[in-house]
Amino acid sequence: MRFVCWIFLSIFLGTFMSSCARGPADLVLKGGKIATVDDDFSIAEAVAIKGDKFIFVGSNLDVESLIGAETEVIELDGKLAVPGLIDAHAHMPSFGASLENLNFAGTTSYQQIIDIVAEKVKTVNEGEWILGRGWDQNDWRDKRFPVHDALSRVSPNNPVWLTRIDGHAALANAKAMEIAGITANTPDPEGGKIHHKADGSLTGVFVDNAMNLVESKIPPLSTLRRRETLENASKACLAVGLTGVHDAGVDTEIIDDYKYLIDNDMLDVRIYAMISDPGTDEHVTFFKQNKLLNYGNHFLSVRSIKLLIDGALGSRGAALLEPYSDNPDNAGLLTTSYERVEQVAKAALEAGFQINTHAIGDRANMLVLDAYEAALKEHPNPDHRFRIEHSQIVSLDDIPRFAELGVLPSMQPTHATSDMYWAEDRVGPERIKGAYVWQDFIRAGLKIPCGSDFPVESVNPMLGIYAAVTRQDAEKLPEGGWMPEQRMTREQALRGFTIWAAYGAFQEKILGSIEVGKLADIVVLSSDILTAPPKEILSTVPLYTIVSGKVRYRGQ
Repeated sequence: MRFVCWIFLSIFLGTFMSSCARGPADLVLKGGKIATVDDDFSIAEAVAIKGDKFIFVGSNLDVESLIGAETEVIELDGKLAVPGLIDAHAHMPSFGASLENLNFAGTTSYQQIIDIVAEKVKTVNEGEWILGRGWDQNDWRDKRFPVHDALSRVSPNNPVWLTRIDGHAALANAKAMEIAGITANTPDPEGGKIHHKADGSLTGVFVDNAMNLVESKIPPLSTLRRRETLENASKACLAVGLTGVHDAGVDTEIIDDYKYLIDNDMLDVRIYAMISDPGTDEHVTFFKQNKLLNYGNHFLSVRSIKLLIDGALGSRGAALLEPYSDNPDNAGLLTTSYERVEQVAKAALEAGFQINTHAIGDRANMLVLDAYEAALKEHPNPDHRFRIEHSQIVSLDDIPRFAELGVLPSMQPTHATSDMYWAEDRVGPERIKGAYVWQDFIRAGLKIPCGSDFPVESVNPMLGIYAAVTRQDAEKLPEGGWMPEQRMTREQALRGFTIWAAYGAFQEKILGSIEVGKLADIVVLSSDILTAPPKEILSTVPLYTIVSGKVRYRGQ
């Protein structure tokens, strides 16, 4: 009898102590629709957070026992809450700079750009660099690449460098080319192209690896300014509901900046950093020296490397198996050799690193798969989670290879809706069948980490979710969606920006869904993006962005 009483007493004390350890909560959200994005895509009414973790997910009634005198309570009033949104491919340093530099997104003519630069010239000192980003000749009536002459006339004494929206081409004025020492006789670097006029003189356009000829002459930001731009970028991410970003290609200097910001409580979003190729052959040593799995309680992780094997489709630098349909003398550029990708992939496997390679064209994707396959034969690893960033134009024969090799297609839904107006012109009616094929990848059994590639596209993940489920532009065109059979369901799109993105960073056990024990990242939205009319997704904004249990952004 004493033994039985002891068992019951032990159970009671264990339950009591567990309850005390769990509550009262620091923060409770209740009275809403909470999409947990767990394996069953369960819907709850309330969550409780203690410290930086979820301690309860369930009903409004049951959460009441966790509300104490000091508990902050947010009444959701029926609003939808989702896991913290993660952008699986973006560029934080470029985005931070873009918030200060000239922004040409949405311009519809070259003359508009010239006018914007002309106004900027009036506000800067002679000799000061003028930087900008976002032009896209595909949005102009004249869809040819620009020529620098008119730009140079309005900025004779200031070097100007204007990056195309995809980041894979740029326009320089005469002063910038003069400073860089570039003449009509300057040869194309390997993996790059310098554009010339019919008479052989320079147009001012530089593609892919040729861009470094000018960019290397632009004075770098000071350490203080770099850190300020990264902090500004993180605040802008919170304002659109992003709690995490996979920063695609940063050097060790930026990694140090992130550490500084975290140490001084100045970084509010989680960073999964893909470190840039250092150009060394000692990759195993480099990887081991720079690996970080949990800096600042999972605010910074470094366990992947970013490579680029080709350019972009819009600037005709994506490497294709056959020439471009609208430029038959050009099949694109390889910016990194196959041998280099294979070498780095082998080193990554040996050091426990992930490799994430930019590949847009079908030739580029095929070569990366070949390199990954060769590396995996030498260093087998069933859970490598190697990624191909973008995976935009893929041979239909290669889709099963992604699944067989366990390679994740990391994709950006808004790329499809930005490119759909001219993509078929680039590759023709047959190759377009392998373009932006989200459902083909999902049917093959693959998870798609979703992102935006900001500042190439908007930082706002709602635009990505809208693009994923409609394959339409903001005017709901084309009717029914472009290649509508490739649309994602709303559930899939939300998974892409949450749990699938977390999986792409080996973080699905701590992030990406609202479950007890996971880090408390959650976003409350102004509209129910799971049921609202598709157009309403575009105007949806975060009411609260919560990271690690702290409300870091409150909407209006």
